[in-house]
Amino acid sequence: MNTIVKLFSLVFVCFFFACSNDTDESQSAKNEGSLTIGDKTVTLSQAYLESYGKKGNSYNTDFSARSETLSGNNTDAAVVYFELFSSQDKKLTKGDYMLGDYSSAAPFTYTLWGESLLGINITSTDKGLRVANGLSIKPTEGVFTVTENGKQYQVNFSGKGTASTFSNGVLTATQDNVEFTMEYTGNVKMYEGVEYTAKRVNSKERVVKTHMVLFE
Repeated sequence: MNTIVKLFSLVFVCFFFACSNDTDESQSAKNEGSLTIGDKTVTLSQAYLESYGKKGNSYNTDFSARSETLSGNNTDAAVVYFELFSSQDKKLTKGDYMLGDYSSAAPFTYTLWGESLLGINITSTDKGLRVANGLSIKPTEGVFTVTENGKQYQVNFSGKGTASTFSNGVLTATQDNVEFTMEYTGNVKMYEGVEYTAKRVNSKERVVKTHMVLFE
């Protein structure tokens, strides 16, 4: 009888620790991030990778992230978008990515087409991302760093850009050399990239991207 009691006690202890470990792993897997433009900061809650396939000697894999909500009249929202070229398909290789251009598509570069937004009511249109009231900034210098790229990603950006201020959807001001930073640690959802189909098939222009993964 004592042996049976000890056996059940052992099973209970093992079960308890297993559940405890699962809880710890779940908590450690929590997504954490932020976007800061000037003196304003908004928390990021989810990130995405979009694969657009091979271009030249690298792979166009874009990174984006968003706050928990993107609409509302009283709470600032945030979206981060970087157009990146990696040396690996459907994955951002660890390392530092510097400013480059879309036509060269060199590995470990990001383009001027990236954009981060912070403010009220962020949407996607056929002309790109838009914020009704707030800031939109496009990078002109800085470093995008990938530290981890396994089950969880760890990325950050620190640099400067050209910031545009919008009020009720109308551009009211622009300013160069505005500092902004982004950091994110957590789960990243993978998607195949989607382009607007209105572009001519034989066009040599840069593809126009929908960013719809941010709004699902």
